[in-house]
Amino acid sequence: MSREEQYLQDAKAYFASQQFSSAGMYARKVIRRQPHNLDALLILAELAFKASDFKDAEIRFNAILTLDPNFERALRGKLHLLEVRQRYFEQIYMLNRLISLFPDELELQFKQGMAALQTGNMALAIDKLTLCTVSHYNHPAVKLNLGHIYKATGNTQLATDFYHQFIIENPDKMATGFWSLADLKNYTFSEHDKSAVISALNSPSLSDASRALLLYTMNRFYEQSNQYQLAFEAMAHANKLLAPLKPFKKSSFINIVQSLRHTELTARTAVTEQKVPIFIVGMPRSGTTLVEQILACHSLIGATDELPYIERIALKLEQTGCYAKQLAHLSQEKINQYQQEYLQQSAQYFSTVPDYVIDKNPNNFLHIGLIKTLFPQAKIINVIRHTTDNALSVFKQYFSFGHDYSYSFENIKVYWENYLTLMEHWDRQFPQDIYHLSFEKLVTQPDDEIPKLLGYCGVDFETACLHFYQSTRPVLTPSASQVRQPMNTKAIGQCEKYRAFMGQDYVDFEQININVRHRLLGQ
Repeated sequence: MSREEQYLQDAKAYFASQQFSSAGMYARKVIRRQPHNLDALLILAELAFKASDFKDAEIRFNAILTLDPNFERALRGKLHLLEVRQRYFEQIYMLNRLISLFPDELELQFKQGMAALQTGNMALAIDKLTLCTVSHYNHPAVKLNLGHIYKATGNTQLATDFYHQFIIENPDKMATGFWSLADLKNYTFSEHDKSAVISALNSPSLSDASRALLLYTMNRFYEQSNQYQLAFEAMAHANKLLAPLKPFKKSSFINIVQSLRHTELTARTAVTEQKVPIFIVGMPRSGTTLVEQILACHSLIGATDELPYIERIALKLEQTGCYAKQLAHLSQEKINQYQQEYLQQSAQYFSTVPDYVIDKNPNNFLHIGLIKTLFPQAKIINVIRHTTDNALSVFKQYFSFGHDYSYSFENIKVYWENYLTLMEHWDRQFPQDIYHLSFEKLVTQPDDEIPKLLGYCGVDFETACLHFYQSTRPVLTPSASQVRQPMNTKAIGQCEKYRAFMGQDYVDFEQININVRHRLLGQ
């Protein structure tokens, strides 16, 4: 046995016994003598991954796959890295390579369907998840996500069918299934549904998280029968159960807002030859999806998703020091780097990138300073809905990720007040650059408001934008069914049905609403 072979054997043994420091030492000894030793490179890649050094892990996985494009463990290792980093487009490519080698492995087909769903490629998602269904791949997420796909594409009947199948086949997960039905917004529950939910709620073994989902569902039951006191009690109970499970980091949020509002940024000159990103921000459940749907009907404007890329850049800045301080002192080199990163990532959603690209992520109101630093030409649309209506809508909605403030009216007030404070600051920093759009005016006066909105974005009026509800583009938010209907006023004044049960909270939100109308909308 050669010295290199002995070192490699030792590296593998140490790795197997979880003595990772020694495994790395011996693997590096091999690489010094044999730079292209695939097994040693793999050990170093996997060690880097375990240490969360994803950059080094990716470099080593790529080196292996350059030498041997079909090296299975490297392909699977790279895929796992892409999954952890939520790089869905690259996951699809990596899965294509694995599927070509292992066409009968249904888990790979399932993973590709899930990644396709995340990128909005509904045709591929349906193809892959349907293949899993007919091939009897028994993963509960298959039927559930087929329901989500058909919800996103506007086929409520098929979505309903798959959610019901999911409930029948996975009684231990029925809470998720019933909440998915409730989240369709336009599904009418049957007495059989109601009996099943009430029966499940009586189970003493039910987890608090599942109980909360069923209580949100009961809120929908009671609303459909105009029993608003019971509806309020159900959602209040649901939020009380979830609040300790998803605690709101209030101090951290307030500190970020305070640091940003005391940060002075220098306005930069718009770059006219670049693509124009359109950022739609605001509170969740404020009408941001409706605005996105309207704009996406324009021939020059393309929609993406609730993109995480601006938030990720902000996180990088926070990790290298205080976000606000880093933002105020960004070098031109860093600005160019982050611009290119963002443009490359958002371009993945298009075969041909349109002149105007929508990024609809309500949370980006925090990052308007970063957006205008990277893209001075960016259009910022801040959607404002009546505060009390919005607060109630947020309180009724289960968010699978983020929005941990939503489980109490007190925290929703904190969030609203800080949102208002920061938006005022951005207005002062970038005067005339932010378009504050009243949801109520948009809904009641669309013929006036939609042309104004398009004019702010810098495009000519197109009648297709008035008929946004005819669009067939997938919608991945809870508003999927609502934006497929003609403009209506159903969402206006919803809070009045709950006014008697909200007490002082109603008064507080109404006062915030007065402040918002005066300070942002000039009313």
